[in-house]
Amino acid sequence: MQKPAMILFDYAHTLAWEPASDFLRGEQAVFRHVQSNPGGVTPEEAARLGTELFLSSRDCRHSGWELHEHQLLKLKYALLGLTFDLPMAELEKLLWTAACPGEPMPGVQEMLRELRAIGIRTGVISNLGWSGEALTDRLARLLPGHAFEFVMTSSNYCVRKPDPRLFRAALAKARLAPEKVWFCGDQIEADIFGPQSVGIFPVWYDCESVPNGFAQKNAGLTITGEHLHIHHWRELLSALNSCT
Repeated sequence: MQKPAMILFDYAHTLAWEPASDFLRGEQAVFRHVQSNPGGVTPEEAARLGTELFLSSRDCRHSGWELHEHQLLKLKYALLGLTFDLPMAELEKLLWTAACPGEPMPGVQEMLRELRAIGIRTGVISNLGWSGEALTDRLARLLPGHAFEFVMTSSNYCVRKPDPRLFRAALAKARLAPEKVWFCGDQIEADIFGPQSVGIFPVWYDCESVPNGFAQKNAGLTITGEHLHIHHWRELLSALNSCT
């Protein structure tokens, strides 16, 4: 294998994971900033409506497109007649952080520190309704001391992995040929088939030490072609050390 100039990463269950998500807790944090609530709406009602809107939009995601969280939040809070003393971008971050603060994946900080030391550039491409700005803030909080060159979420670019256009956009941002880039992620279809489709070398990060609610998506899928299969970030560093 040829050592990459840049490694791109998925977010969820790759750089971080989100145990014990609780969107009622998120709405309770948001409701501290309510300016107007003429209908006396409760956080419980907001949490229920948020779940309904998310589930009703799944056909959009399943067809390969992504709605932006700001669209869903605007619709939800307009339906409820709520106004706030914070802009939408801050409400988004507050809701996400309170609902599921997130935790770094095992060994990720040491791995990123080593990549910085050997001069390998890094970026992020995530299938996520939350904005790239919110994810950038989250990564800065969870992985202090590491600055990704860019953070791309599907909500900011309309399409979801494995759409090759998302990966081509990342290559254009990086100003690199695909053979100079690796992509690491936990979902075979999105994170292996996607980068393979544009010539990026894929790394399947198959961590078994942290619960992964989306692991069932890999069932029945077989990876063909050159790739790397790892279970811990130490294995990525070992592979890099053996590269030419």
